[in-house]
Amino acid sequence: MNKYIFKTSATMKEYNNQKWWIDSGIVRDITIHAATVSEALEQYREQVKEKYYIEISKNALKTKNNMYVDDENGVAVQVGYVITGKTEFEKENYGGWCSQYIDLWVTILTVVDTDF
Repeated sequence: MNKYIFKTSATMKEYNNQKWWIDSGIVRDITIHAATVSEALEQYREQVKEKYYIEISKNALKTKNNMYVDDENGVAVQVGYVITGKTEFEKENYGGWCSQYIDLWVTILTVVDTDF
């Protein structure tokens, strides 16, 4: 069993980021024990829905985009995924709720036990 830490930053989709706002830290760090990254992603999907009311469809997991950062030598290294989610936003002047799509920028860290 592996231990993974999912660090998430939420953003609005580009087409509606001027109309709606989301707290980038809405999803707190999530620690998951799973045999594989795929299993961990499924558990992540369930926890994000249960705790933060953000729905990630099974199709969104299939079509996720790789997320990269440059290392100290300027080489791109994959650190996680960008996953589309959907959540509810309050309309202006308390006019009810509507669903909007967001991007979840998910960095996945694998934790190993330290050998002292």
